[in-house]
Amino acid sequence: MEIDEATLKGGGFIKLKQPDRFALRVKVLAGDTDPEQLRAIAGIAEKFGDGEVHFTVRQSVEIRGVSVEDFDAIHAALREAGLSTAACGPRVRAPVVCPGSATCKRGLSETVGLAKRLDEALAGSSILPHKFKIGVTGCSAQCAKPQENDLGFRGSVQPVFDERDGDCIACGVCAAVCWPGAITLDADGRPVIDPTRCDFDGKCVSSCPTRAIRAQRLGWQVYIGGCFGSRPRLGVLAESFIDDDRAVDLAYAALDVYQRLGNRGERLRDVMDRIGHDEFIREVTR
Repeated sequence: MEIDEATLKGGGFIKLKQPDRFALRVKVLAGDTDPEQLRAIAGIAEKFGDGEVHFTVRQSVEIRGVSVEDFDAIHAALREAGLSTAACGPRVRAPVVCPGSATCKRGLSETVGLAKRLDEALAGSSILPHKFKIGVTGCSAQCAKPQENDLGFRGSVQPVFDERDGDCIACGVCAAVCWPGAITLDADGRPVIDPTRCDFDGKCVSSCPTRAIRAQRLGWQVYIGGCFGSRPRLGVLAESFIDDDRAVDLAYAALDVYQRLGNRGERLRDVMDRIGHDEFIREVTR
C-alpha cells in the first residue's frame, strides 16, 4: 500500500521509526478531558496500538504503534467518543493553555474560554508556510510559555494608586511584594508606581489591605513571533490589556499576514526578521 505521509501527518498520524507504524495524535484542547474519553483512548491504544499512551508537551495524547490498515476504524472509534485527531504539519496547532483564573489562585484571566474561541476560529485554516503555535497563560508565571509561541497571550493587570478607593495606611506591603521594584514609597510611606518597571502581575492589587491600589485595566498582553527549538526566540509584545474579542481579531490578523507574506518553510519569526518586526506588527494591529 502506497502511503502519503504528508497527508497522514496533516490528519494527526505521524510516522515512527518502526516500519509501517504510526503515532496517532489525539486532540485534547487545554489538556481537559473526562474519564469516559480517557477510557476510550485507553481502549483504542489496547486494540489498535502498542497498549501505551503518551501525553505530549503540548497537551495532546499520542497512541503509538498503530497500523495504516486500522486508520478508518480508529477514526470511527474517536468520533464515537467525541474525540478527533490533532493537527500536525504546516497548520494551526491547538493552543497550549494553563488552568487560569478558574482554578489557579494566581490566575488573573480565564484562559480556557479564550483558547476555545481561538481554536474554533483558527482550527480550519488553510495550509500555512509552517506550523503555527499558540499559548494562553493566565498570569506572569507564564506556565503556558506565551512568549515561546508564534502567538501568545498572557493575563495581566495594570495597577493604579487611588486613595479614593481606600485609605492607604502606609503599610509598605505593596512595595514588599513587587519583585521588579516598580513600587517605591514616598516620604509619607505611600506607593509610587513606575509603569516602565511593572510586571503587571497584580500582586500589589491583591495584597493591598485597604484597596488603595486597584486594577485600572485587566486584559491580555499579546506576543508575536516566539519560537523554541534549535533557534529559540522570545515573541515581541504587540498589544496590552485587550479583551477576548480583540484577542481573536488579532489572531485572525496575525494568521492572515503570515499567510500573505510568508514563504514556504518560514516560521513566523523568520517572516518578521525578513520584513522587520515593527512592520509586521503594524500589519497585524492596524
